Amino acid sequence: MTKLIISGPAETREVPLECKGATLGRGSNCDIILEHDNVSRLHARIFEDPFGRWIIEDLESHNGVLVEGQRIKIQAVLPGQKISIPPFTLSLLQEFDQQIVPESSARTTSLTIDKGLEEEVISYEADRDVILSATLCRHLNEITARLLELPSPSALYSEACSCLAEILDTLVAFVRLPPPSDPLPMSPQVLASCFGGGATNATVPQLSNLYFSRCVLNAVRTTDTPVMARSRPSSDQNLVLTVVDESEPHIVFSARVNDSDGAVDALYLDILENKAPKEMFEFVEAVARQINFSRKSLLFSEAKAERRILDHQLSLAHDIQSKLTPSKPEHGFGVDVAMCYEPAMWVGGDYYDVWSLEERQIAFAVGDVSGKGLPAAMIMANLQAALRTTMTFCSELSTVAEHVNRHLCQNLREDMFVTLFLGLFNPSKNKLAYVNAGHIQPLIMQPSERPRPLGKATNLPLGILEGPYEMVVETIHPDTSLLVVTDGVTEASSPDGDLFEMDRLAKSMTDLEVLSAQNLVQSVTKSVADFRQTLAQQDDITVFALVNRKIDSNKKL
Repeated sequence: MTKLIISGPAETREVPLECKGATLGRGSNCDIILEHDNVSRLHARIFEDPFGRWIIEDLESHNGVLVEGQRIKIQAVLPGQKISIPPFTLSLLQEFDQQIVPESSARTTSLTIDKGLEEEVISYEADRDVILSATLCRHLNEITARLLELPSPSALYSEACSCLAEILDTLVAFVRLPPPSDPLPMSPQVLASCFGGGATNATVPQLSNLYFSRCVLNAVRTTDTPVMARSRPSSDQNLVLTVVDESEPHIVFSARVNDSDGAVDALYLDILENKAPKEMFEFVEAVARQINFSRKSLLFSEAKAERRILDHQLSLAHDIQSKLTPSKPEHGFGVDVAMCYEPAMWVGGDYYDVWSLEERQIAFAVGDVSGKGLPAAMIMANLQAALRTTMTFCSELSTVAEHVNRHLCQNLREDMFVTLFLGLFNPSKNKLAYVNAGHIQPLIMQPSERPRPLGKATNLPLGILEGPYEMVVETIHPDTSLLVVTDGVTEASSPDGDLFEMDRLAKSMTDLEVLSAQNLVQSVTKSVADFRQTLAQQDDITVFALVNRKIDSNKKL
């Protein structure tokens, strides 16, 4: 469960977050309303990405969003990091509740028993006015200090076992129990165990099995308080609460060390009654609370470290991909071109490229790798290398497509493929040669005419089957516009569930007063953003525009 803690001028509140996220602002249509004049009507969005990270995005607000004092556009945030939408301060509260893996040396032979036991299970009363002795306080501090030195949660239970067994000279174990709605197994899972006084199986033969009190385990998994069971004098000779069958009476203490809704991890101590201090109940309750705190702290620290590594790796991947995709046209094209690439995540599977060839020809490609994220981004980088390399020794686009397709068929997983529109424009002849490999049909618009689809996507996407690919040649008259997009545009969804589709794409071309490649790109991206309204971007968006209009090749673009 993840919550957003919001501190404002009037109050502090907690708002549960779903993975799809929420919009924030002072408008009544926002999921989380922040009532203040400094907050824009639609100010920001917070959502969980496919990597499990929470992302905060500024939705072009007037006063912006700050993370740790720095204004951001979009950024992954960790629990506890300070997010500011003045005058409100926000932070994430996230429970890291994954289970701790049992230690390799933990005993696997354990049994729960109840036959022949005369036990009276007592629950801890939190309002008991008992103060720990100086000795037990010192022991509690010693345990806390040792737990604070742990580098990871994996050693938590074994270290706590060792420390407690050494201090109390008794058996200490951690067991994992099913939730109260499930039956208690005859052999519960032992996560860690340790015996005080240096006892081992070799010196104490009866330690070959661990015996746990069934009624104690049942009690501790159904209550939030520690429990205790004390033997009665009449059963001294037959009492086997845990491991040692002796005539002396024993006391068993057990307490939860987690508070999740699933499996219950419990601390379990079996101690001779004459060795148990009178404040033992309070001591066990304090130790269990400290172990639970250490568990949460260690899991949180481990998660933060993993997130930082993931953030760094994704940042590097984003930088690498940014260098593979041109942010602006090269000089010397002689015609008007523009492009925009907006990955749905930090890296994406859309592909676009544009570069100059001999005789002032312009090669360009727009593609879409199936899927999103890192796997698609890796295929995208592979596609770019294969395509550019092939076009250095081959100018026939159908042959280029066949070569790249053969390469992808041999290297892609069976469930992956690539749609691609590959074009070669010759400005001196006003000719466009292209291959459409299963990609969305581009739109072409001549002056004083409505946009129309360019050709048909008769070729299969790349990476499915080897075979021939058909090339088509089209005349591109002066002032004619060409628009190529990926399905992140046409399949963008509105809050009502409608899709953007080709009709709205065509309208975004015809609504322009000044027709230029940059106008086209900006018009499409704005139309899609307006159409989505408060919804997050679900797929990579790529828009490429070419207008056959002579431009000054020496003019800085």
